[in-house]
Amino acid sequence: MQNIVNLGMDLGGTNIRAGLVNENSLEKIISRRINAQGSVNEVLAELFSIADELINKKVASIGIGVPGLINIEEGVVYDVVNIPSWKEVALKKRMEERYKIPVFVNNDANCFALGEYHFGKGKGYNSMIGLTIGTGLGSGIIIDKKLHAGKNGGAGEFGSINY
Repeated sequence: MQNIVNLGMDLGGTNIRAGLVNENSLEKIISRRINAQGSVNEVLAELFSIADELINKKVASIGIGVPGLINIEEGVVYDVVNIPSWKEVALKKRMEERYKIPVFVNNDANCFALGEYHFGKGKGYNSMIGLTIGTGLGSGIIIDKKLHAGKNGGAGEFGSINY
């Protein structure tokens, strides 16, 4: 049986980080600074460049965490405070068109909380909150074993730190 590998990406206000993840470990990590003032297409080009470097035939899916309000079902990024050009970006659609594999987009703090809940310190608990501190400040909320994203996907968003 072939080992299933997924690509995890974190689009931050300062960096893009990405890694190939299998069921047991993180296989390879790339981190690059981004031009947060760039256009939608410039930032997408940076995401594509990193994904191109990591993707191979065995990658089953892509998961992307983005700091901001997200339509989780559609994979549309409504707003990223630290990347001003990102307003209503159809990220899931753009990535799926390019790579022809399933793509999942969620708020970065939600991704962090889900990771900790399933594989880290939150494992075994019914409810938890995962706090993220970076260019911005956010949280992912798990209540009764389910992610609580709120009506517009921003239940755990606190704000951003603008320099």
